[in-house]
Formats: sequence, C-alpha cells, structure tokens
Amino acid sequence: MNNYLLTYEDCVKLTEAYNNFNFYKTETMIDGYKVVTFNYFLCDYHHFERPLADEPNINAFNCRGITFVFNKDGSLYNRFFMLPKFFNLNQVESTQYNIVKDKPIKHITSKEDGSLIAFMNLPNGVVFAKTQAGFTNEQSVAAMKIYNENVRVKHYVDHFLSNGLTPLFEYVAFNNRIVLQYSKPELRFIGIVDNKSGEYDSVASQMLHQFDIPCVNVLKDVTLDELIENAKTLKDKEGWVIEFEDGQLMKVKVLWYLSLHHLRTQDLFREDFIIEKYLNETIDDVIGEIDPIDDKDAFDFIKNVENAVNNWSDHIEECVNMLMDLYLTSYDKNRSSFAREQNRAAFFGLAMNKIDVPEEYRTRKIKYMLQQSYRLQEARRIVEKWKNKIK
Repeated sequence: MNNYLLTYEDCVKLTEAYNNFNFYKTETMIDGYKVVTFNYFLCDYHHFERPLADEPNINAFNCRGITFVFNKDGSLYNRFFMLPKFFNLNQVESTQYNIVKDKPIKHITSKEDGSLIAFMNLPNGVVFAKTQAGFTNEQSVAAMKIYNENVRVKHYVDHFLSNGLTPLFEYVAFNNRIVLQYSKPELRFIGIVDNKSGEYDSVASQMLHQFDIPCVNVLKDVTLDELIENAKTLKDKEGWVIEFEDGQLMKVKVLWYLSLHHLRTQDLFREDFIIEKYLNETIDDVIGEIDPIDDKDAFDFIKNVENAVNNWSDHIEECVNMLMDLYLTSYDKNRSSFAREQNRAAFFGLAMNKIDVPEEYRTRKIKYMLQQSYRLQEARRIVEKWKNKIK
C-alpha cells in the first residue's frame, strides 16, 4: 500500500472537499503553539485510495491523526504521523487472502485492546500525548502521567522525538476496557514512525523490551495460515497486526473477540445493527468476521446500508449548510431573527449547534442519526429512502 506523505495543504484540501466531515481538522493551542490535527470519519476504502477526483496522486491512508505543529511565527515546525489506516484480512482488495498469502512477513505483534497513543513535541521541547483525535481525553492525560512518572518511558520517548520519530504506544487499563481485561494502566510500546519518510517500524519494540519497557508481544516463526487457524479457537486475545516486508499492515482478529462484540451473523441483515456499527466506526470488525465469497450477499447488504447512510448524511449536511449560509448572509448573524423565522426548518437544531459549538457538531449529528435509526423499522425506512442518491 502506498501511503502518500500528506502535506498540510493536502489535508486542508481534504477537509474543504468533504465539508470538514469525512475528513476533518481540529485546531488547538498548546503552550502558546498552534497544533492542527486531521482525522477521518465514515470513510470507505475509496475515500482513502482516491479522496480527490482531480488529484489522483493523493491518497489519504496517512490521514489518521496526522498532526502539524507550528512555530509562533506561523511557519511549520514539524509533521507527526500516527499509524496509517489499515484493514482486516479479506476486508479490501489488498488484504484478500489470495493476494497476501505468499507475501514475506517482517513482523507480527499482538493487537492490544486499548487506545493508540502518540507522543509529539513543541518547538520549545514540551512533550504532549494524543490519541487519534484528542489531546485532553482521559487516555491522553493518563499517558502523560505515565510519561512523567516512568523514567525509562520518558527517556525513550524523548530519544525518539529528538531523532525525528513519533513513538507509538497502546494505552491499556482496567478502566479503559473494550473487551479484554487489564490489571493496571500501562503504555505498551508498538513502534515508531519516521516523520520524514512516513515509514512505520514495529521491530523497535524488540529493542525496548530489553530495557524493561512494556511492549506488545512479538510472535516469531508463525505463518499467516497458522494465525488464521489460531484465530478460530484462541480466547482472551483481540488478534494480531502483521507487518509485511513491503510495509503493508494488516489485522487478523480472533473470532472469540469478535463474538464478544455481539457480531453475530444473524445481525448482518438488520439495518439498525449495520447503521449503528457504521456510525460508531466498528463496521470493520463485522466485515472481518465474514467471508467475501461465501457471504457475498452480506457484503452487498452492508454496502447498500453504508451507501444509504452516506446519502442521508450528505442530505443533512446540505440542509445544515444552507441554514448556516442564511444565518451568515440573509440574517447577517442576527441570531434572534434567524431563530424566530427558521426554527421549523429541517435540522435547525443541528445548524444552531454548528453555529454555537462547532467542535461538538459532528458528535451531535451522529447522535441524532443513531437516535433516528435506533428502531429496526425506522432504520429500514431510512435505508429504503436513501439507498439511491436523492437530490
């Protein structure tokens, strides 16, 4: 997979092309420095492969928490990468078994059931932690606490950063549980990303393990076929991340883990179930449990629901943006007149949210869509209405 090295200008183009929804940015000030991070939401493979129709050379696989730190004079200080977007076995064309079965494997590590953490720094040397999309959430705060209290972790984080590398960890804890249970808060080292080349290296985890730094488990002398067989019977594990010699990353999930996500095949043809998984960005786990050939009808059903949700989302966005344009132009930001005359318009509440607290708009919109599609009959009505693009 060719992970294009996105520039700041590229990322801005993505957010503008997608109205800051599918691809979006977050700006914040940390210790007086502007920090801009980009991320994605509700994206299909084609969004990553060719996000801009008129610029086919650009792909967005690296738009996963990519962060730009600026100097106080406005110039760029550094670009920090996190892990690129990668997929489950058999999820997309590049991870089909017949394509990857003979590829040389460089490294296999356990996939921890926690939160991805990256450490980055400011021009003044101050180090900060972030998850894929946030700087101040409880996982980032907990990661900084470990960094400040663990001399070894601090030493190697600082060492990597000083050499132009972003160190990546998985934060696991008893109170950060998804499925697996962990006894204590811990940062488990995953690997590093070179901020100039974008190259990810998980082999570095073997080095830090020697220095009493918790690391993800490394599997040696194991084949892909053996992993697939083990995934059928193993328990108390999420799965593995395979790094091939050509740099491609791929996930293999354990069926026990998937079953605890309530990913039952009888749910695959329920519109409400698929919409909920899609909006909560856990649809990858659903897809990872089914076979693209034997379960082609399920794949087609999921794609049909996804298309309907995308069309529905686009419609909401168009209505909200139209109301915002009215607010800015016809009403010249006169909030009382706008509210008095437009309060019965479709999605008025969402438009007001986008005006008043834009940083919360995406969350509110998704909550609204989940509420509207919570019941099976309503979910079916939505899919039937929006399965074909409506203008």
